[in-house]
Parts: sequence; C-alpha cells; structure tokens
Amino acid sequence: MSLQSMKYLAVILVLFTLFSPYAPASEPGEVIFARAFADDAYGYYHAQILQRALELTPEFGIANAVPHPQPMPQARQIIKLKSGEADVMWSATSDIRERQLLPVRFPLLQGLAGYRVLVINAYKQAQFPESLNKEAIQSLVGVQGKDWPDLAVLQHNGFKVEGAQWSLWFHTMFTAIEKGMVDYFPRNVIEVTNDLERHKTKRIKLEDNFILRYPSYEYFFVSPHKPDLVNRIQIGLLRMLDNGELKTMFEKHENHRKAMKLATDPNRKVFDLANPELSYHFDDPLWVSNPSYMRAELEKVIQYNAQTASKK
Repeated sequence: MSLQSMKYLAVILVLFTLFSPYAPASEPGEVIFARAFADDAYGYYHAQILQRALELTPEFGIANAVPHPQPMPQARQIIKLKSGEADVMWSATSDIRERQLLPVRFPLLQGLAGYRVLVINAYKQAQFPESLNKEAIQSLVGVQGKDWPDLAVLQHNGFKVEGAQWSLWFHTMFTAIEKGMVDYFPRNVIEVTNDLERHKTKRIKLEDNFILRYPSYEYFFVSPHKPDLVNRIQIGLLRMLDNGELKTMFEKHENHRKAMKLATDPNRKVFDLANPELSYHFDDPLWVSNPSYMRAELEKVIQYNAQTASKK
C-alpha cells in the first residue's frame, strides 16, 4: 500500500470514529446520565434513584451511575442518548419523546410535574386576583423552555406562551419576569421552591391563587442502544417501591414535601388542561400514598418484557 493510500485510509478511519451514529462513551460498569446542570444539587434525587436501582439489580452486573461531564439542554440530551454517548436522562414524557427514546414508565415525581404554579413579578400580584378566570390568564403572556413538552401543552390549551432558549438555571425566563417582558412563568410545584431560592435577589414571587394542572409524568429515558437497561431500572424501581426506599427518598426532600402542600392547597383554584402530547394517563400516580396501583403497572411491564425475552 502506498504512503498516499495509507494517509487516505487513516483519514477515513478518523471520520468514521467521529461521526459514527453509535459511539458509546460509557466504560463497562458505567451508566452515564445526561443532565441540564453540573451542580450536584440539581437532579440529586433522580441520580440517587438511578444509582440505587442499579445496586438492587446485581443479577445484571455491577454498575454505577456516572454524570456526563457536560451539562446540556433537553434537546441535546436526546441527541446524546440517540448517539449512544449517554445512557439515561430524565424528562417529562410525551408521545414523541417515547418514540425517540426508550421510556421507563414510572412517574418519578408522582405526576406533580403537571401541577404548575405561576412565578410572577413581585409587584404584580394585583394582576392575578382570586376572581380571575382561565380565559383572563390565557390573555396574558407566559414563558416556557423552547424544547419542553409543556410549551406545546399550554399553547394547545389556548395560553399565549413564548418559548425561550435554555439558559443556566433558567436565568433568561426569570429575568423576563422581573423586567416585565412576560407576565408569568409556570413552574412545577416540585421545582419552584428551589427556583425562588436560587433567584431570591430578583424581583419575583410565587403567585398566590392558581394552579394549572395536566397529565405530566417525569420518567427516566434510556438510549435506544441499551434496551436491557430499561428492564433493569424497572425491576430496581419495583424493589425500591416494595422495600420503602423510594418513598423515603421522595419524602426526605423539603421541596417535595412543599410540593405536596402546594398541589393540595384548598385555597388555590385549579384549572385542568388537556395534554395533547400524551395519549394516556395514570389513574393514580401518587405512589407515596398508594403504592399498589403503580406497583401493578410496573409488574405488568416487567412480566411482558420477560415473556418477550423468552420468545427470542
């Protein structure tokens, strides 16, 4: 082979390595999860559950959950999972997302991601009196992440909501509220407590009177290159549900306890919305208070996977 031919072959091999659609980055025994922020506090609950689910399923081999070194928005996380550069992410689900990636259909936040309270300018509570109806809120201008499933949900239900690009700790969205560029930022009841603490120097507040509610479930999603990992996580979650660890992990977080109070606050008016992005719902996703329903759902999927595997 000539020197020129060898150089040409070397270039081809490098290009193949760089642009191959399947170039997994994880080492044996590592499960790499993608995340929006590098802060250890962000996603701690999800990462802890993922790690424990791996620990409780040793029959699949020893594995540890390892964060991807680069924080990234959801759209980029999906790309990383599809390419095999990451193995797991967590996100609100949608029919489209479940076609892109492999869902682990267990609502990690009990469906509370679909309970949305409004973050508003600190001096504009008067714009949201108790007498306000849904149509009046629809006439105001909200903001959501451009690549979040919630944006399509709100727009489908007639809300004027703008999609904002991802920014560190959603700085863009909260600044837009503070400066009066938009009227409200719907945040789920799980995240809003930490949001307000992180942005406490801004002139923003939690609106007092309303909740927007729609079916929304936050799942683990797995790379299409790792189908066996879906079954492993499902079995791990079932074992955590049975031994009580899942409930303990959920309830030890203050923002989770506050979320339950917000979601069940009798003084807040609830506006129920349709979710056109999701073709199903769970009758009782609140597995802390009633684990039997979601346990049965998990068992059905695990049994189906076992039957399918036995036929191969």
